[in-house]
Amino acid sequence: MPKSFRWPKDEQEKKEREAAGLWQAQVLAKEIGESKEKITLEAILRIHKVFFGHADPDVAGRFRKTGEDIKKLKYIMPPPGTAVQARMYEFWRELDVRLSQIPPLPKSAKEIIYREALLQRNDAVVDIATWTQYQITAIHPFCEGNGRMARLMTNLILYRFKLQPTDIKYEGENKVIYLDSLGKIDQSGDYRHLKRLIIKGMITSYQKLVAAQKRLKK
Repeated sequence: MPKSFRWPKDEQEKKEREAAGLWQAQVLAKEIGESKEKITLEAILRIHKVFFGHADPDVAGRFRKTGEDIKKLKYIMPPPGTAVQARMYEFWRELDVRLSQIPPLPKSAKEIIYREALLQRNDAVVDIATWTQYQITAIHPFCEGNGRMARLMTNLILYRFKLQPTDIKYEGENKVIYLDSLGKIDQSGDYRHLKRLIIKGMITSYQKLVAAQKRLKK
């Protein structure tokens, strides 16, 4: 921790620092996603450090460890702190394999064939992004910010394949739907509900982008 670091004076200031950190973490996730940088555990920790570095440096940029256990969530029982490093390594290895199996788009093909290949590839990417979001949420590898980190990593993968990002923050009714979609995976392995929620967020992002472009043209 830097010697000049000043802890937030109250909960409100901590929330403000987290909000600023989240914005910076989104920028970094986008930069990594749009680059050719390999998606690694180090990259994930780097994003988390940017997220919480000015709000709580004691937990920023590291996984939970011995004694930092989390009680059972509504549907999910996260592993104890002693198992987090190993679980995240297993997650990263599986993610790396899944990403490597996404087929490249045909370089020269008729438009209808290219479109079909693009649709299939994009569907495979969203499947991986959905799986990633659930895995990070289920492991709950951090002391703080697990849900938002799961969604940041979802977007990092979407950016990697030039797709629109989805929602980072769920509130009110959307949060209830989001938690229920996670529960369906935990109970029966059904990823369809979370996938639909992610696609809905991607469509909303695209609509916002189009609206912003129209305003610039006026």
